[in-house]
Amino acid sequence: MRSVRDIVKYHSMGLSIRKIHDATGVAKSTVADYIKRFKELGLSIEQIDVLDDDALKLQFFPDVASVVVSRKAMPNFNYIHQELKLRKKTKVTLYLLWEEYKEDNPDGYQYTQFRVYYRRFVKKLNPSMRQTHLAGEKMFVDYSGVTMPIHNQRTGEVEYAQIFIAVLGASGYTFVHATPSQKQEDFIYSHVKCYGFFGGVPRVVVPDNLKSAIISNNKNGIVVNESYADLNRHYGVIVNPARPRKPKDKPKAEQGVQAIQRYILARFRHHKFFSVDELNEAIAELLDRYNNKL
Repeated sequence: MRSVRDIVKYHSMGLSIRKIHDATGVAKSTVADYIKRFKELGLSIEQIDVLDDDALKLQFFPDVASVVVSRKAMPNFNYIHQELKLRKKTKVTLYLLWEEYKEDNPDGYQYTQFRVYYRRFVKKLNPSMRQTHLAGEKMFVDYSGVTMPIHNQRTGEVEYAQIFIAVLGASGYTFVHATPSQKQEDFIYSHVKCYGFFGGVPRVVVPDNLKSAIISNNKNGIVVNESYADLNRHYGVIVNPARPRKPKDKPKAEQGVQAIQRYILARFRHHKFFSVDELNEAIAELLDRYNNKL
């Protein structure tokens, strides 16, 4: 049903069958069939969104669906949302609104399901368009907020290695590299190692707006660090930085950073490293496992 919802949404946005196929991976013939069924139903996108998966399945595939459509009254979430906007003044709560709903609909949804439907409604108020990634097109790069301690055996001092992470947009294939800092030479070196790891280069690299990559990114235009620009000119790669304060431009990087922190860096929490090279060797042992896991 998730594919049905995505296809209907993209169709309503005016995308062609070919582009919907590229975005969802669903066969073109299946895309065309779902669009045909959607048109025959005569439902709006808003009506589709309100239906749960069982009800939607019954609408699209009545001959194979063996489910009972819920007859429970759907709450008026527009009204509920407006009431909650005034809660600082009125002190109204979602639980109170549910109790009022149940008074009018004794056979209605219980509070847990009521909250689930309300959260779905709120998410649709400020939607983010799904990004379509083509194989080999974009590589997203970022640094992990979690650093790794490196212990100096001679002095006992502790310095913290920075963790560079690069993620390919279409496949999610990931490269991880530890460096002593985020300075320009380390940043560029991580890219060289990254391109070697992938065995090729993307068409576009999407970095964050750190100074090693981007001098400025504002309404007056983008100024790329000259050394970073030289690196990507050498490899024939376009630099297209994420907009400032807009993390939704690079969800792959954000997700990749979080996944690496949980799958690799968390495993080192009781391990003591004495050099960045030693840390990179340990990362390399886990990186293939990470990239190959389902």
